[in-house]
Amino acid sequence: MRIGILTFHWATNYGAVLQCFALQTYLEQLNVEVKVINYKPRKYDETFYDFVRYRKFFHLSSYIQTLKKEKSLSLFRANNLHQTHRVYSYNEFSSISNEFDVIIVGSDQVMNPYFLRFGEGKGVTPAYFLAFPFAGNKVAYAVSFGCVEYPERERSIVAKYIKDFKMISVRESTGIDIVKSMGVENAVLVPDPTLLMDSQFYHNLVDLNSKFVNQLYIYSFFIRNISERKEQLNLAMRNENVVWNNDDGNYSLHAWLAKIKHAEFVVTDSFHCMVMCLKLHKPFVIITDLEGKVGMNDRFYTLLGYLKLESLLLHKKQLFNLTRVRSMKYNWDSIDKLLFDYNQSGIDFLNMVVS
Repeated sequence: MRIGILTFHWATNYGAVLQCFALQTYLEQLNVEVKVINYKPRKYDETFYDFVRYRKFFHLSSYIQTLKKEKSLSLFRANNLHQTHRVYSYNEFSSISNEFDVIIVGSDQVMNPYFLRFGEGKGVTPAYFLAFPFAGNKVAYAVSFGCVEYPERERSIVAKYIKDFKMISVRESTGIDIVKSMGVENAVLVPDPTLLMDSQFYHNLVDLNSKFVNQLYIYSFFIRNISERKEQLNLAMRNENVVWNNDDGNYSLHAWLAKIKHAEFVVTDSFHCMVMCLKLHKPFVIITDLEGKVGMNDRFYTLLGYLKLESLLLHKKQLFNLTRVRSMKYNWDSIDKLLFDYNQSGIDFLNMVVS
């Protein structure tokens, strides 16, 4: 069996790359041939034209950091992901789809309405809904929509495509309702691919030469509103040794995992950073920008609710509770057991895909 994975493997994001690598590795353990379909629209390539047009020189430091991070992740992809040739547009999929018996779309926010509308700059781009000609089985694994309610206009566009999927699974509980609103009743909830791999898989990826091995520090890793969080958290954690994002100058995925593994405590807004804390047994707290089970917060509530760890979610205005959260005791054996049970739906789902 030949399986193609279609996901956001190209994003300059540790979690996006890691979930793709985890799914590829897990499927290979099921003795199937796997390739990552190397689809990345041209608009996401960094160009001098965009640098000038969008005046990125006003944020030069951030721009340079992104370039360094992408260079490091590009090397990881080249060394670890089995990629096809580059596919630049939705219209090119017909040249590659016949290489596979099954195409799995997911995980991550591959079905978010923004990409559907603007993924390639102009016109609707239903690539992640597998709307291109394909004779094999279409499967969605742990797909996320990046919202709790799908916009009506976009829903009317993709409803006809999603009905062609042989099997559909989602990452968040609200995803089941979204799929139902598109006319499909058989979607199931499964874990993100990173949860399918055991802890040793991630320990093996950790940078063994990390300078943080013998340090005492808190690791703060944020994807959004970094300046605001720095100001808030430096005030809340005064006199603490806080390591931020990639301020150490090492942008590799291996170094990112090392900073999580060797930290005393992790503060983040990243779903996959949270998963790595669970896998590497690191105390953590999630700081949300929005309050409650809205928007992208649902991915945290879905998993932490199952693990009975919702108290680890703090809204940005609740940082006065940070001391309480840091003093929390973890029963890692119990958490590992719950994660094992949580993973069963994903294991069963993928076994059916390859059977």
